[in-house]
Amino acid sequence: MTVESTAPAVTVPAARRRRPRLGWNATLTTGVCILGGMVLLSLVLGVFGRYAATDVSDSLLTGPSGSHWLGTDNLGRDLFTRTFGAARQSLLVAFGATTLAALIGIPIGLVAGYNARRLDAVLMAAMDTAMSIPSVLLALVLVSVFTPGLWVLIAGMGLIFVPYFARIVRAPALTVRERDFVSAARIAGVPTPVIIVRHVLPNVLSSALVQYANTAATCVLVEASLSYLGLGIQPPTPSWGRMIFEGQRYMKDAPLLVIVPGITLAIATAAFGLISDGLQEQLNPRGKRRTP
Repeated sequence: MTVESTAPAVTVPAARRRRPRLGWNATLTTGVCILGGMVLLSLVLGVFGRYAATDVSDSLLTGPSGSHWLGTDNLGRDLFTRTFGAARQSLLVAFGATTLAALIGIPIGLVAGYNARRLDAVLMAAMDTAMSIPSVLLALVLVSVFTPGLWVLIAGMGLIFVPYFARIVRAPALTVRERDFVSAARIAGVPTPVIIVRHVLPNVLSSALVQYANTAATCVLVEASLSYLGLGIQPPTPSWGRMIFEGQRYMKDAPLLVIVPGITLAIATAAFGLISDGLQEQLNPRGKRRTP
């Protein structure tokens, strides 16, 4: 005798997919706020500041006061104004050079990743050769050949960091080109440039954004190093590296001449680092930091 169960069937609801949070995390927000505040303050001082970065006076090597918040240097120039005037120059170099590198390097990485085999091998061999030479050494060669200046720094450093963008974009492009939606577009006869721009590019932008923040931080340090050696932004235009070099001889009497630009340089670099870490956490679906 067979007994049939009359208990109602229990339906197990399907598990809901957890959508990644789109809000900014604390790390990213902190980095953006620090960098944004630095940019805003440098622009406001450049337009509405009481002093110009190149104004000299008879108040030599004075300490902080109501008229000069951080004191003056050996030529009587306001240290506070010069520090954020240098921030304006350094960040302009960082954003300009990084943007130039991205505009050249991302298309190279997309083409190399989508068109495998021979073209990929040739492009990546050229990129690897360029990456094997230290960036500071390449920058030294470029500014030694051409007259040092703002636009020479932007152009030279932008070309130096092209291979880094090409490499970081090529890796995800190799994966995306094998996806079903790319294969379907290829079978449908969609032109290759359209496939790259419409389907491949959006899937590699997250890696490119993280690389952008890392490259900008490196550009700030390289610019400061070159200016310290006298091969970067030329006087009387302020630069953090040049300010540190000029303030060393007055370290005993006016230590702020070295401390202030040094700390500001470290803060700017740390802000880019926070943005990079925050982007990695934000753009990673699992919410974990990617290991290089």
